[in-house]
Amino acid sequence: MALNITSFASRDALMRGTAERMADSVRAAIAARGEACIALSGGSTPEPAYRLLAATPLDWPRVTIALVDERFVPPAHPASNQGMIERALAPAFAAGAKLAPLFCIAETVEAAAARAEALYAPLRFDLAVMGMGADGHTASWFPGAEGLGAALDLGGGRSVVAVQATQAGGAAERLTLTRPALFRASALLLLITGADKKAVLEGAAGQPLPETPVRALIEPPAPPVEVLWAA
Repeated sequence: MALNITSFASRDALMRGTAERMADSVRAAIAARGEACIALSGGSTPEPAYRLLAATPLDWPRVTIALVDERFVPPAHPASNQGMIERALAPAFAAGAKLAPLFCIAETVEAAAARAEALYAPLRFDLAVMGMGADGHTASWFPGAEGLGAALDLGGGRSVVAVQATQAGGAAERLTLTRPALFRASALLLLITGADKKAVLEGAAGQPLPETPVRALIEPPAPPVEVLWAA
């Protein structure tokens, strides 16, 4: 299928465009149903966009911020996605935005995923902001990861599952939204930078799904996805 790719002249412009799309989604959801819920990915790439979003005047008490995935580490850990999002969106949280965490203190990552399931199962995302690694992973859907099949199973009943990905940076134990959970989103943004990642994405349609999991986001029955890219 043809990719809907919007290119930006610089990474700064990419961050501004991402923040504008997130803000537009929040405004539209609040206008339509009185509240908004957006799911955000971690990593260093989207952080500037989150800071721009946090500086945007919005009806923050009506907004819930969810996470696309998380390492099984506490928020104070340097690798925590929640910690990064709390810092980047600090003005939004101070203004009343709510956070739906994935991490909780538990004996195992599987137990933490079960607790997160209770919180995330009712959520419907107005927008999910995704990233992609050079290996074709998105969320914590890593090629070869233990638990990848459950994460990608369209017939599965879970919104959150645990995965073990030894090649993943920060921590091998992860919590991630599943394909069915993300497909409840009204729309997806896929944020990528660099010619190498663009080439991986453009070649994903011809690759086996377990080897290039990002393919799950760009073909039916995925919701509409806009790819935002800068070199």
